[in-house]
Amino acid sequence: MIEIKNLVKKYGSGDNEITALNDVSLKINPGEFTVILGPSGSGKSTMLNMLGGMDRPTKGGIIVEGEDIAGFSDRQLTDYRRTRVGFVFQFYNLVENLTVYENVGIAAKLNNNIDKVAECIKDVGLEKRMKNFPNQLSGGEMQRVAIARAVAKSPKLLLCDEPTGALDVATGNKIFDILKRYSQSDDTAVVVVTHNPDIVYMADHVIRLSDGKVISDEITHS
Repeated sequence: MIEIKNLVKKYGSGDNEITALNDVSLKINPGEFTVILGPSGSGKSTMLNMLGGMDRPTKGGIIVEGEDIAGFSDRQLTDYRRTRVGFVFQFYNLVENLTVYENVGIAAKLNNNIDKVAECIKDVGLEKRMKNFPNQLSGGEMQRVAIARAVAKSPKLLLCDEPTGALDVATGNKIFDILKRYSQSDDTAVVVVTHNPDIVYMADHVIRLSDGKVISDEITHS
């Protein structure tokens, strides 16, 4: 379980201070497909940054596997991101001069999972594209490579920031289907941050944010 306790994140100071998250508390379970939904400026990307150890809270706790990562040193946070978190972003961040296999292999090596590379690529339906370079792929295919790369290190937490924002609706739905499948592992929590309400029907857990606060938190499937 991941538990966020009374999380506050502020930027700036004095008259320029902005509260991005305001006393947020919630729980996320492994085996859940969790959607954090909200408009621009609601705090959802800040939440993802906190969960991923990419930024530190001003106050509050982030408990992951019994450890409060809010108190981690820089080195501990680097190790946390490297070994326990997978990231999928709107733009794919693939290495252009590496093949599909090599792009996924970079992440797999971090956790000594190199033997899983082919399996991860097959799981996203790109086994015939392993030797292709990113510029030979469609947008949807590149996002599938990004997902394979993220899961190749067997993360406990898979964080996805607007993962279909650059894709058409049909391709985006295929990406969500893949992420939903990964969430059905008891060992992995998949969290998608988005402003798109159309994917709520796929979610097991929907958290809505507005102005840095949780306005609703519901389990939609048992």
